[in-house]
Amino acid sequence: MSTPAPILTASADWHWSPTPYPGVDFTWLRRNPDGGGSALLKLAKGAKLPLHQHPGTEQVFVTAGRLKVGEHVLNKGDHLFIDAHVPHAVEALQSAVYLTLSENDGVELLEPGQAV
Repeated sequence: MSTPAPILTASADWHWSPTPYPGVDFTWLRRNPDGGGSALLKLAKGAKLPLHQHPGTEQVFVTAGRLKVGEHVLNKGDHLFIDAHVPHAVEALQSAVYLTLSENDGVELLEPGQAV
């Protein structure tokens, strides 16, 4: 049996896509075959993600800027673990980029009238 090789995703190969939320772009780094994976989100200052929750755990690692996630203010280098089904919203206090590691696919919006 052969050992799988590491898989590189070079930054030049990232495919940033806009989201339904103004000032928020998204790129998958790696999708897990069973759901979830790793992705980057890029937010302009003042951009927001509405109140939502996930069916699995999520980890957030800020690589640039400053965010408010729920009641927590995160700066570059900060890590936040969010358990499954914990409601949270995101606001960029400065232009920011963060890595998200999600256990499962899926998001449930908790604010009526918000786009997915």
